Amino acid sequence: MKRLEKVLKVTAIVIAILAVAYYGLRIYAKHFYSQELQAEYFYLSELPLNASQFEDDFNEIHRTVMENYSLYQAKHLNMDSLYQTCAARVSRANNTTDYGLIVQEYIAALQCGHANSCYRKYTAACSPAFIQDSLFIDKPNSYLTQHGFEDKDRIIAIDGLPYKEWIAENEKYAEASTAADRRMRTACSALRSFTDTIKNYTLLRGNDTLTISLPLKRGDYFSYKEKKTVETKVLHDSIGYLAIHTMMAPVMEEFKATYPQVKDLPYLIIDVRQNGGGSSGNGRDICKYFIRKEQPHCLGKSQIMQPEADAYKGRIYLLTGTKTFSAAESFVMDMKESDNATLIGEPTGGDTGNGPRNFATKHLTYLRIPTREPALSPKGFPMEGVGIPPHHRVSQTVADFMKDEDTALNYAIRLITEK
Repeated sequence: MKRLEKVLKVTAIVIAILAVAYYGLRIYAKHFYSQELQAEYFYLSELPLNASQFEDDFNEIHRTVMENYSLYQAKHLNMDSLYQTCAARVSRANNTTDYGLIVQEYIAALQCGHANSCYRKYTAACSPAFIQDSLFIDKPNSYLTQHGFEDKDRIIAIDGLPYKEWIAENEKYAEASTAADRRMRTACSALRSFTDTIKNYTLLRGNDTLTISLPLKRGDYFSYKEKKTVETKVLHDSIGYLAIHTMMAPVMEEFKATYPQVKDLPYLIIDVRQNGGGSSGNGRDICKYFIRKEQPHCLGKSQIMQPEADAYKGRIYLLTGTKTFSAAESFVMDMKESDNATLIGEPTGGDTGNGPRNFATKHLTYLRIPTREPALSPKGFPMEGVGIPPHHRVSQTVADFMKDEDTALNYAIRLITEK
């Protein structure tokens, strides 16, 4: 009897230990493996691997892409040819900068705005404006001003290369889902570089031509002011203007704080032309203030959006552009498919996300790639690879830019006031 009691006691202890271990492992797995891998970013000259590891690292990158990238078949990419071309170059790479540029080309060749490397760039912390295929300095920061740049300077050459040739040569590094977005991203990267810490810019200023040598800095050289995520104003007494610059937090809090300023006006212009995305949940929740009946969310037909109790009841005009991307793009998709908004501007960037995830090789090369199968919106529009077309295609003109006039915004105002 005592022996049986001892056996039962030992059994109970073992079961208790196993139970604790089981739940401990579940907690560990939930805490560590449900969290997205946090990427580390490196400058190419400081990648944490040496030349003897390049081929092994690149092979692991390629395996990761082949096992996880959800779009290469839909895009009809010849992955074998891409791999063989890049692998041959990797075998000849002498340093981490050469190797990193090859990897960057490989990632860009996946033709998706959410397929990204994790490489840092030297920068001037300011982006030029790309208007009617011309490149301009636009509202230069103090760093550019100190080095002699002025607002509206036209960039006509970069490092001695005519700017159009420079764009064509560097498009191979741009991560984008459409040709228009790739060209825009390349042009707007003219004041950044993976490799150069000094670049030379030939400018046209009025009738004068001048060249400025500009040192590019690490990102942490600059201090960045937090910008408002949402801005509102009233135009012509009856037109509300609501600019949503991001779908990242705290956009919902700022939206709810500013929405009352425009919600009772008969007309509303919503501007997401500079919105590069963030949380699709935020975009979905903002959209509920601008629909009039229930509809499925474009990223999940099981997610039914209901109009908010104080949803806007007037006429809506939505300004879009090539820089409208990711979660901002899914917001535009939902708005367009609500049939409750008139879209004005340019087609969006062409990529709502497709479930991007971070991955890392054992040599600490980080990359981010979409993992969700390609899909269509509830009304059958591709969720990736095609920009959402506006109802009225209106592009910024150079003439308006030089006068600080907003071509698309003025067009929207005319649509309203000339009715």
